[in-house]
Amino acid sequence: NSLYVKWLDKPMEVLRTGVGNLYPEAAAHTRIPAGHPEGYLEAFANIYRNFAICLRSRLEGKEPDPVYMDFPTVSDGVRGMRFIERVVYAGSSEEKWVKF
Repeated sequence: NSLYVKWLDKPMEVLRTGVGNLYPEAAAHTRIPAGHPEGYLEAFANIYRNFAICLRSRLEGKEPDPVYMDFPTVSDGVRGMRFIERVVYAGSSEEKWVKF
């Protein structure tokens, strides 16, 4: 997994998983060694882990580290369910466009 960053004012930079040159926020979400593709399983593992880390912090009376606060909220879930509801409606409707 490589990310090619093409800066306007400096040479191109290549960021790779499993290498020590990532920002702490990116390194905190890299779970497998370099050369192995990250994907579906790792994304869910990061969500659950980050939620657990933040929950533990709150239960201990501490403020969670913002690095780990990237999981979906209740509002995100409600919006996702509304989207699915509109997709189902659109699939059985004669309308070309359905208001979200």
